[in-house]
Amino acid sequence: MALTFLPASLVIESTDSIPDLPAFHLALRDWEDSAEAAVHPVTHTYKRVALGGGAAFHAVALVNGWRLRFPNPGTYVINGNLSGDILPVAGVYVERQTSAAYVTTSSGGAISALTPEQAAQLAALATLLPKVKQDTSLIPALL
Repeated sequence: MALTFLPASLVIESTDSIPDLPAFHLALRDWEDSAEAAVHPVTHTYKRVALGGGAAFHAVALVNGWRLRFPNPGTYVINGNLSGDILPVAGVYVERQTSAAYVTTSSGGAISALTPEQAAQLAALATLLPKVKQDTSLIPALL
C-alpha cells in the first residue's frame, strides 16, 4: 500500500484502494513511529473487537484533522470501517464497503462457537451497520 503523508496540510494520500483495514492501520503506525512524524499529531485511532469464531470488528478513525485523499482519477474501494474525511478530487470515486465482522482464518486449532455474549454483541453491531453506512461519524461511538 503506497501512502504519502503531507503533515503540513494533515493529508494522507493513497494511490491504491484500501482492501485491508488492519494493514492500513499498520502502515499509518509505521509512519507515526518515524522521525518525521514525531513532531506531528497521531493520524488515527484503531479498535479491534474479537467476536469469536475467528471474526473481529476492526475500526480506524482518522483524528486530529488528518484527512485521506486519493490523488489520481479512478475508482477506489475501502474495505472496512474507516471513519474520517475523504477529500474530493475530480475524477475520483470512492466506494466504502463496511461490515460488522472481518473474517480471519485459524490454522492448527479448532474454532469455537460464539458465546451468548459475543452473539449479542454481533447482533447489536449488525443492527447499527445500516446507520453507520449512512453516517460514518457513528463509528467512534462503537469503539
